Parts: sequence; C-alpha cells; structure tokens
Amino acid sequence: MKTLRRFDLREVSYFITVVARDRQELLLDNIDIYWESWDGTSLAAWVILPDHFHAILNVNEKSISEIVHRFKVKYSIRYRYRNGSGKIWQNRFWDHILRNQDDMNRHIDYIDLNPVKHGLVSDPFLYDHSSLHKYHEDGYYQRDWGVKEINIEGEFGE
Repeated sequence: MKTLRRFDLREVSYFITVVARDRQELLLDNIDIYWESWDGTSLAAWVILPDHFHAILNVNEKSISEIVHRFKVKYSIRYRYRNGSGKIWQNRFWDHILRNQDDMNRHIDYIDLNPVKHGLVSDPFLYDHSSLHKYHEDGYYQRDWGVKEINIEGEFGE
C-alpha cells in the first residue's frame, strides 16, 4: 500500500469524509458513541448518515490525521465494548482544506443536503443528525432551503 501524504496545516478548516468498513450501517444506532469520541474537537458542520459521515473541523494544535485517528480509535473501542469485535472503519479518510468562505459555504451546503442526496429524506429539515438546524437557527438557511433541487459541484469523498 502506498504511503498517503497529507498537508499538515494548522489554523485551517478541513472538510472530511469518513466511511464505515464495508459500508456497515452502524453510526445512527450508536450516535452517543459518535459524539463522545470527538473528545472536545469542535465541528463547524456535520452530517451523520448510517454508514459514513462528513464534517468540517478546525485544526489548531493537532494535525488532521491525528484528530481523525484519535476519533476512529475512541469510537472503535467504545463500539466494540458495546457491540462486540470487528473492524469498524475503512482505511484512510477523505480530506479537503477549505480555501475561502465560498469553499466553506459550498461544503456546508453539501453536508446539509447529504441526507436528501442519499434518499433518507426529501426535506433536509426532517433529518436530525446534521448541522442544518444550527445554521437555520443562526439565520443562514430559510425553512424552504433544500426542498427544491440544488446542484452542488465538487469532490466530496464519496
């Protein structure tokens, strides 16, 4: 296997995609483990789907690789304690350094529309496990956002 080299930048925001091994649908049934495993890491945006998640996080003292590795290890330990043994995550993860506010906004829109994209709901406001509700409360989205078709261009690691 090739060694994957990542940029190790600090004081930036990253968009990440992390996928469960073999697309196991284990995240929503263990949502408490998901939140406990971040260990104080602040997420600017998130969506948790049955078999993968997307998030935007700010990197300060630790590298993105360290942060995601720690999350995966903590989640795996807690999950195995509750549900038994086995590999939980696919190797590696997708990351993208957010370059400016437009890039950030596009990725937040992608995150908040993801449950619609995957056919889980027809209205993103009906999905509980995303940051959409936080952004709506803060005035960034109107209630009818995402109900009509919205096209978001780009690579998102799926």
